[in-house]
Amino acid sequence: MLALTTPGLYPQPLFRSRASGRLSRGDVPVFLGYTRRGPAFQPVRVESLTVFQEIFGTAPEAGHLNPALKGFFENGGRAAYVIRLVSGAARVARGSPGGSWVARASFGWSLVDPRERRRDARPDEATWVQLIEQVFRSSGPRSPAPGAWANGYELRIARVGRARTETVPEPLDNPSALWLKSLAGLEVHSVLALSQTSAGLTREATAVAVHIDTARQRVILPVPITDLHDAKGILVDFAADRPVQVSSVEFDIEIWAAGRLEQAFRGLSPHPAHSAAITAVMAKASRSVSLEPVMTDTTPDWSDRELWPEEGTFALAGGSDGLEAIGVADYLAGLNEIARLDEVALIAAPDLVLPAQEAERSAVPPRGRPDCCDLSPAAHGKLLVQVVGEHPDGIERPLAGVEVDVLGPGGRTRTDANGLFMATGVPLGLVTARLAKDTYEPTEAVIAAESYLPSEPVTLTMTRIALPRALPESEVLTVVHAMLDPARVGPYKIAIVDPLHPGATLDELRTWRARLGNSNRMAFVAPWLRLPSTDAGGSGGVFPCPPSGHVCGTFALAEREVGIHRSGANFPMRYAEGVMLEIDEAGQGLLNPDGINVIRSFPGRGVRLYGTRTLSSDPEWRYLTARRVVDAIEKTLERGLHWMVFEPNNLMTRHAVAQSASALLNRLWREGVLAGSAPAEAYSVKCDLENNPDESRDAGALVVDIGVAPTSPLEFVLFRLGNAFDALKVTEEG
Repeated sequence: MLALTTPGLYPQPLFRSRASGRLSRGDVPVFLGYTRRGPAFQPVRVESLTVFQEIFGTAPEAGHLNPALKGFFENGGRAAYVIRLVSGAARVARGSPGGSWVARASFGWSLVDPRERRRDARPDEATWVQLIEQVFRSSGPRSPAPGAWANGYELRIARVGRARTETVPEPLDNPSALWLKSLAGLEVHSVLALSQTSAGLTREATAVAVHIDTARQRVILPVPITDLHDAKGILVDFAADRPVQVSSVEFDIEIWAAGRLEQAFRGLSPHPAHSAAITAVMAKASRSVSLEPVMTDTTPDWSDRELWPEEGTFALAGGSDGLEAIGVADYLAGLNEIARLDEVALIAAPDLVLPAQEAERSAVPPRGRPDCCDLSPAAHGKLLVQVVGEHPDGIERPLAGVEVDVLGPGGRTRTDANGLFMATGVPLGLVTARLAKDTYEPTEAVIAAESYLPSEPVTLTMTRIALPRALPESEVLTVVHAMLDPARVGPYKIAIVDPLHPGATLDELRTWRARLGNSNRMAFVAPWLRLPSTDAGGSGGVFPCPPSGHVCGTFALAEREVGIHRSGANFPMRYAEGVMLEIDEAGQGLLNPDGINVIRSFPGRGVRLYGTRTLSSDPEWRYLTARRVVDAIEKTLERGLHWMVFEPNNLMTRHAVAQSASALLNRLWREGVLAGSAPAEAYSVKCDLENNPDESRDAGALVVDIGVAPTSPLEFVLFRLGNAFDALKVTEEG
């Protein structure tokens, strides 16, 4: 409160102007595309390429999402949302560890929950925190993660008993109580294994601890010890004068991927109410696999061995990506999730323009030359093998035309129409065969060669590479128009659109732009970028990528260094060696009036975005700067003026609203976000009786008219060179 020391009149408004907070961010994009793993149709916030790959895996055989994300972060991006797209044909890998348990490939939201950090979430994570809370309420801590990525994962389960003690044979007042020498490692809901050996006979039973009496060091069972039965249902008659061995029933569970230990969980209890329950611990901490019981009984008895997971190694199988059936409906389902992302300002779908392609077949490595100095007689082993694999219709059949290289003297051959091949003269014992076929993963197998031709062939299975379906131009156009629909994706979002294919010419770019239509919420950037090659041989080559991810990164960099009023144009693009189509000044002169933002390669200056226009025919919305600045102001005022709802519609309220808006706009003008040499030229705020007449106020409405003048980018710079008396004078016009 103001300290008053001098007599006088000090008027104060009833409603003070309220700060609207900092300007809403415009640098957070959402990317839609294909990944190897991760939750489907669920937005996930990532702040680095490393985090993205930990959640969604390495780059798939086909797709541009991974390099687009890398381009975004390399060029200055700080945070992005990713939505993985799959088709209805996708399947989740699963396995059955015996009993009533099932293991599924899944994604744990606790691994990315910002609330798990032992601190308050940052203010810019508010949308992400709300999204996480909604996921936990609707579907729990885990979501299915379909795909072939989990096929071959293994769960290795072993039963252990880390808490071991024995009873004290003393008479007790409670026949359901066990007086133990130690309670270490035991708690309520611990499953106990009881055993006693007497006269060479071992008696065993199991029970669940329902209470722990720490004062008297006792464990209370649900029934008297004399009423316990063994696994066969036979009553166990423990000798009262001899101690009973007591151990906890726990399990060690390991998750193995491609022969490598991924995670290990020790001492987990089958009882779901235990503090270290299998279901709870793996639901929260497992990176890739969930393990849950499938129960029909609402009150199961967890002392029953049939309800425990079996010991052994259990493989997951049956997962598929289903990308061959990807379509418009899958993209629209992903776009429907964007409306919840208030933080998002840009939309990019680099895989939307994925061209039709075939899987590259790995060349069969040449076998070594025979040793001419080896004069020993050749072995006479024989092989008969049938190669099978999943066909496009999903049915597994023999594969014809598979290239086979049997290492050693076996030579090369191909499978016949029945998928069979035969090799003779190979060494006896184990030999290695390498298989290769278009659209299938290269396979290497070790086979035992016999001295005689087997009557039945050995079966080898090849895995089909799931390639995404290339969408036709009409379907791509449908998705692009859906990206502009505020009813679907929410307000205040701009779509960054890519060319249809990497080899698009100037005429094709103009034709595609004409089909896109007019919109001040769309930016068309071209051409495709040429990225550094990442092939296994390291021999270089052309690696094309749609530019939308890199462009989002340059906009993020510009906003961080200058402000949202600075576009991403004329910033050097990192992680880009060049462009797929060299466009000179004359070519850009044809594209720029159409609103096509050209990416050019300048000698000595690198690759740069050289345009910042929308596809709007309205001159007021010609530049992306105007659209982005106005969106940010609207979002900020909408968030900052929520307090005015249900306030009385009187002079003081209208004055407070106008002052709050003016305070924000004045700050933006001083920061250079708005144009004009004075506040009156930069913005206007009107909230009085003129735009709030009696009928409007009687209807409970309050109207605030706000006008702003965003700064425009300086596209054309003219220099005039002339003689000013005895010196040269250079003047700049823009």
